[in-house]
Amino acid sequence: MMMDTALTSLAENIDGCVWSAKGADETPAAYVDLTYPEVIERLRTRGLPPAVLDDLVDILRGTLAFDESFGEMVGIAGKAEAESDPVPRNLERLGIPASFPVRLCNLTPGTFEFCQREKIEVLSDFLAFSRGASRQVIIGGEFRELLNAISHIDEETIARFLPYRTKTSGLYFIEGLALLVRSLPDESRQRLIKQPDSFPDDLKDRAKLLADYFQGQLAEMQATLKTGTPLSRLVAPLDDLPVEPAVAALLRVYLTPKPAPVAPAAAQTPTPAKRGFFQRLFGLGK
Repeated sequence: MMMDTALTSLAENIDGCVWSAKGADETPAAYVDLTYPEVIERLRTRGLPPAVLDDLVDILRGTLAFDESFGEMVGIAGKAEAESDPVPRNLERLGIPASFPVRLCNLTPGTFEFCQREKIEVLSDFLAFSRGASRQVIIGGEFRELLNAISHIDEETIARFLPYRTKTSGLYFIEGLALLVRSLPDESRQRLIKQPDSFPDDLKDRAKLLADYFQGQLAEMQATLKTGTPLSRLVAPLDDLPVEPAVAALLRVYLTPKPAPVAPAAAQTPTPAKRGFFQRLFGLGK
């Protein structure tokens, strides 16, 4: 019976769902046998964008709770949804590795704690959870923001969460340091310029993790410095004058060659004092 029920009626039973296409033929039966390209074409002829497919999937999944006969149709729709998922393609286009550790993202302590509890370790885990949760519960905050930013390639928002370089592509150590510096008040930034050790311990730990992750970039910058390039030139891509001096001060810490450890001096056996002939003959002295 539900196969021939209007999608607008089914949507009314699913929280947050609306089906805008009107007509007696707008039912699940009209879509269940279509391939993904055919679904997109049908939506287009009704003046609907491809993104509306997400609404269709939500309606079918929600209806599944009332009628198990929808299982096969949901499976087909889910496959179509996976094929249309822009997130993996956009990550590749933006030069963002899906394996980037979540602990290096710029998230609030509460989100970090949640990720740790749910064993969300890398960016792909984070985004998969965001997509999955959005089908079952209404999620918000940083999960929804970052997912939407990557889905729609909102570079400014992405750069708030990841060490991403806008107008180019890829993740960078310098941008990672800048995210940490921006979390400090102006007074702390100014002190950091003269005293890099004044960096708070929690941020210092994250900076060390970033340095470990971006070892290749650090090596390249070290080689660039040897050619006479100033630190100010290395941080110039940030295009953020209030932040650049503090980032340069921190960067200097990681680009300053560490002194080679000095090996402890070998213990020397004292040379026994020489004894004269009569001392040896009569056992005199030590």
